[in-house]
Amino acid sequence: MDERCAQLLNTIISADKPVKISELAKQFNVSPRTIRYDLDRIDNFLMDNNLPQLARKPNCGVQFPGSFELKEKALSLLEGIDSYNYVLSPEERQKVILSELFQAKDYMTIENLAEMLSVSRGSVINDLKKVKEWLIDQNLELESSPRYGIKVLGNEKDLRRAVVNLLTENVEMEKALNIIKAPIHRRIGVAVDRQLKKLFEDLDIAPIEEAVRLAEEQLGTIFSDGAYSGLVIHLALALKRIQLGKDITMPREELSGLGLTKEFAVASSMVKRLEESYNVKIPTDEIGYITIHLLGGKVAASEMYMKENWAVLQTLTAKIIEVIQSKLGIDFSADDELYKGLMEHLGPTIYRLKHGLPLKNPILEEIKTNYEHIFHVVKGGLKALEEYVGTRIPDEEAGYIAIHFGAALERSKSTGARIYRALVVCGTGIGTAKLLSSRLRVEFSNIQIAGTIASHQVKEKFLNEDKNIDLIISTVPTYCDSMPEIIVNPLLPPEDVEKINRYINLHPPKNIERKQGFKPSIEEILAIIERYCTIKSRKELIRALAEYLNLPLYERSKGVVKPVLKDLLTEKTIKLNVDAKDWEEAVRIGGEILVENGFVEPRYVDAMVRTVREMGPYIVIAPGIAMPHARPEDGVKQVCMSLITLKEPVEFGNIDNDPVKTVICLGAVDNSTHLKALSDLMNLLNDDIKLDSIRKSKEMRNILDTIQIIGEQKAV
Repeated sequence: MDERCAQLLNTIISADKPVKISELAKQFNVSPRTIRYDLDRIDNFLMDNNLPQLARKPNCGVQFPGSFELKEKALSLLEGIDSYNYVLSPEERQKVILSELFQAKDYMTIENLAEMLSVSRGSVINDLKKVKEWLIDQNLELESSPRYGIKVLGNEKDLRRAVVNLLTENVEMEKALNIIKAPIHRRIGVAVDRQLKKLFEDLDIAPIEEAVRLAEEQLGTIFSDGAYSGLVIHLALALKRIQLGKDITMPREELSGLGLTKEFAVASSMVKRLEESYNVKIPTDEIGYITIHLLGGKVAASEMYMKENWAVLQTLTAKIIEVIQSKLGIDFSADDELYKGLMEHLGPTIYRLKHGLPLKNPILEEIKTNYEHIFHVVKGGLKALEEYVGTRIPDEEAGYIAIHFGAALERSKSTGARIYRALVVCGTGIGTAKLLSSRLRVEFSNIQIAGTIASHQVKEKFLNEDKNIDLIISTVPTYCDSMPEIIVNPLLPPEDVEKINRYINLHPPKNIERKQGFKPSIEEILAIIERYCTIKSRKELIRALAEYLNLPLYERSKGVVKPVLKDLLTEKTIKLNVDAKDWEEAVRIGGEILVENGFVEPRYVDAMVRTVREMGPYIVIAPGIAMPHARPEDGVKQVCMSLITLKEPVEFGNIDNDPVKTVICLGAVDNSTHLKALSDLMNLLNDDIKLDSIRKSKEMRNILDTIQIIGEQKAV
């Protein structure tokens, strides 16, 4: 028997009903003819062991006909099979070799590997060529010593990641966890799985799973199945490596930063439990690495991370949306759902990418198929993210980001579209009407279902009560003269979808202004006014309309220029060498500049102070730089910034970035209008020479020139 035959027999015995040959062929990615050949070999194996041969039932499938006791006997035979009994393929041998190398405390000899695999020394040498290539891809090295043998060299973090990649090369993360947990005879694989399971030999997984469930409770979140399984596998692997004396090491500054997060406290709580369960001492660096996995495994960024990194996340989100909407030729700038969802998604994504955490995307192929164009556009539009994390973006991560844009694209199709109210009618019962309604919702985002009724109710009941119906979609004729009707099959086949499309393309709804998410536009209102009136002061009219309609002064519509940094930081909004006794006075001085220029209401200054108290020192976004801000609804009239430098620096309470010498107050009107200016500011903060020039400047001209240069560099 070879590996596939053992897998086939295991699958058939474990099934509670006959399994079709076509299903087996699909599962094992071979032809039905190959499956039939394998079944013949399985029959020989069963016959040799005094077990009944497989029952092959035409149009039904293949089944093991024996009793429960005979099934257990067959499974126990499979459990006893090791690599000697298999004719392993080269790929399977390479996995076994990698597994042995990862478990080895020291060098292994080629002779030992050849003996274990029951192959020649030459076969092992050939396999090692592929093993070496695989290790190079994992940033690891295969060292060969004539006197001692071979072993894997590399960073401990890379080695652990390689083990996880080996486990999940052909299966999802949750299935890999099942390989580790399940008894051998209950698993689909045998020889290779047996080797992989040895990586976690004699390790009870239950206390680890309990620790992960505790983390979910303390963080108030639910991990995806993949993230949950990945965290369990990481912890199991960490424990085995610690037992071998192989610890993770982390840079002190990174560990210090992680120590401030809620996730670090949760990781510490998990470690305490694990130390008790496994009687092992887990170093602080390992707690930091667990923290990274917690941050990377969550569906959305934690509130703490969002607060600490809001400026970076806002800028990255804006850059990605700007690039991808340009490539797709669609304006997403008003899609708050896309902006917020993508920004929250980027938090864990950045953690995973910066720390090389593996991510399996089980729906990647489906995304590539259903959103093929969007996926390729997104894949090519993530340069800003790649530059920030310092690595390329794998398809798995790009796939999840593509989902955000796919959903935004669907929303853009219906936003502002003409909405039709349809009455769904059925002659055979409400059940069929409900079925038709569900099909309509899937196919038409611009059709609202006004109700589902039987055909005999149309005239005497519904239409007398609700005149605001655009059409009837029915499975039978209603003979309602006052209302257009379309007769369809309740399953709504393609020809009926086309029939409805033809109608709505030719006939506007009764209430043509009925729009999803309709918002008045200042530019559209101005265009109407200009047709019939002479406007004396366009600027003041815009301000008055914005205030009356509660709209942002700078709109996100096409043609409206978003200000850059040099537009906001001018002679009127910059003050140098200011006296301030503490952080609150510094914030109030910066805020008053915005009030004096008419950019914000006085209450906005109070809101900024309140926000600093609530958010803590996280608004100190870089060494010596604080950026207080509040919400748009707290009194922002137009997007604005002010900059003050302090004569004597003040403490905000941020251990890493205090004391603060420069305070930049920001007023935003929405999620996007300020982002070009914020992007310029982030470029400035990343340039140590220019930032130092601003800190030391005693002349306004120097600061204005520096800001001008930043804008010109970005333009180039």
